[in-house]
Amino acid sequence: MLRVFKILVFLIITSAVQGQSSDTLYPVRIYTTDGYKLGYINNAGVVSIKPLYAFARDFNSGRAFVKIDINSDIWLCLNATGKTEFELLAKYVYDYKHDQAKVLSLAGSVYYIDLYGKSVEPVVITAPESYNDLFPFSENGKYGFKGKADNLVLPAIYEMAGEFSEGLAPVFIKFSESDIPTDNCYNAFINEKGEVVIKAELKYDDRGFLESGYFYSPERWKNGVCRYYTSNDPLTRAEKYIRNDGKVIW
Repeated sequence: MLRVFKILVFLIITSAVQGQSSDTLYPVRIYTTDGYKLGYINNAGVVSIKPLYAFARDFNSGRAFVKIDINSDIWLCLNATGKTEFELLAKYVYDYKHDQAKVLSLAGSVYYIDLYGKSVEPVVITAPESYNDLFPFSENGKYGFKGKADNLVLPAIYEMAGEFSEGLAPVFIKFSESDIPTDNCYNAFINEKGEVVIKAELKYDDRGFLESGYFYSPERWKNGVCRYYTSNDPLTRAEKYIRNDGKVIW
């Protein structure tokens, strides 16, 4: 009976780890007793890897590179459980792509490693990667979207427009006269039919000034989650994550 129980526990734990895709973990800054540190949340906004790091890159191919000391040349490669797969000394390490990561050595040379830190020959991509079927264009100061054949798909009715990823694109729509676009600022995400899927929820302070709500510099959607910022000011802006169902998870 005890043996059966242990097997069931093992299967539950294994299923939980496998069910949590490492590429749905996202780096966040969390205040700790040692000041701000970086850890990782899942797509529910729950901290999955404790905030222990001074620097943290995105997860790709089930791996993420972190540094405990920002001034150190030691990089740790984490898996989805937060376990260190390997360490390496380098000036800089890039995110994994096609299961390989580019490394800038201390001597200044470039080489590539596999998922286990072993040096490998780089993968050669013969054809350019294409992410989108629709592309933004401008006309008379407005933005719309065209297809790959340069055919009009969505008319130029938007104040601002970004690229599609995972079927969603950031746009700025004048829902009211108070909606004033600025650089890298969006207030909605639309689907490829032009339907508003997510609309910014504006919050105002006691004086009537806009406190938060717009999506500044939104990045590409990744497994149903998009990272964006609360303003254009790098000194005061906060990093946010929103799911494709409109829920802000961080």
